[in-house]
Amino acid sequence: MKFLDDYLIGKKLIDETTVLGVDDLKFLELSGRQAFYSQGIYGQNTICAVIDTGVSPHIELENRILVGKNLNSSYSSTNNYRDDNMHGTHVAGSVAGKNVGIAPQSKILPVKVLDGSGGCNKTQDIVNGIKYARQWRSPKGEKVDVISMSLSGTKNGFGTTVWSNLQAEIKNCVKDGILVVCSAGNTGITELRYPGAYDEVVCVGAVDMEKKQADYTTMGNHVDLCQVGSNVISAYYTGGYIALSGTSMSTPIISGIACLIACQHKLKFGERITETKLYEQLKMNTKDLGIAGVDKIYGVGFCTLQPLNLTIEMEHLSNIVKFNNQNITTDIPSRVENGRFLFEMRSFAERTGADIKVEAENEYHKVKAKFIW
Repeated sequence: MKFLDDYLIGKKLIDETTVLGVDDLKFLELSGRQAFYSQGIYGQNTICAVIDTGVSPHIELENRILVGKNLNSSYSSTNNYRDDNMHGTHVAGSVAGKNVGIAPQSKILPVKVLDGSGGCNKTQDIVNGIKYARQWRSPKGEKVDVISMSLSGTKNGFGTTVWSNLQAEIKNCVKDGILVVCSAGNTGITELRYPGAYDEVVCVGAVDMEKKQADYTTMGNHVDLCQVGSNVISAYYTGGYIALSGTSMSTPIISGIACLIACQHKLKFGERITETKLYEQLKMNTKDLGIAGVDKIYGVGFCTLQPLNLTIEMEHLSNIVKFNNQNITTDIPSRVENGRFLFEMRSFAERTGADIKVEAENEYHKVKAKFIW
């Protein structure tokens, strides 16, 4: 039975020697991650279990992959948790990749429950994988903060008994203070797909770079929030990078955001954030899309850490604009003209993920500009 949330677009591989540019990774800035980086928050001291097709070594994940386990019963060894599909490594990269990830200092616990085709012969394997992630402890006694699952199936696909076991184990995770983040699915219709449709998880839908509904995203009242799922560049399991699309891609971005919030709490209070608090923080850090309020496409809205209070600093004839202590390179230098600082809005917006709304009646009126994240 196949449970992988199929990637819908597999673009040509990007060679591992290629340096990814700001424009390539613009989708990441829509998460507001730089607002946390400027505070020294990178996901350190947090652990995300990726329950998927396994995770392979990659330069993006150097020193970030913990010793995991293979719980897919069709394999002879539980120690071989390497990815033989590409899906799991891509997901892990979006969580914790040093360039392509949201929380680049978070650790990844690989839990392989799906085979190279994205399926499993025994659906109980997925339940066992969640249980393993819940019970896992590091030599220092650390436990998993977030479970990221970019997989889904119907109730009939799981089978009634396993379907019940799956929800029971997720409830145990919540009880033990672990946030479970799941993809909505890629059917493009209103449908219940699990584990995303359980009340106990954070169910993630997908939008494109313009924050418009992705035509493949599964809809329903169980969708909690959304993030970019289209043309997401992340690690390829044999090296290099690839752009894929699906709610499989938007889910680890949310998992990475959750790791940043969990990290902030640990740094500030010296303790783990509760699952309830983390869940609430994700839903509070959203911008409404579509119809006002909660809806079945976007949930409560687009999840982003972008702050409402912004600081922009610039110098005369410099291409560097400092945005919340982050250096943004613009195409045209800032300058002083008639006693006012001027800078190029277009490239600034492209590099920070902002949308620009400009209001001007005619050339004799003052132009008003507003950045919208």
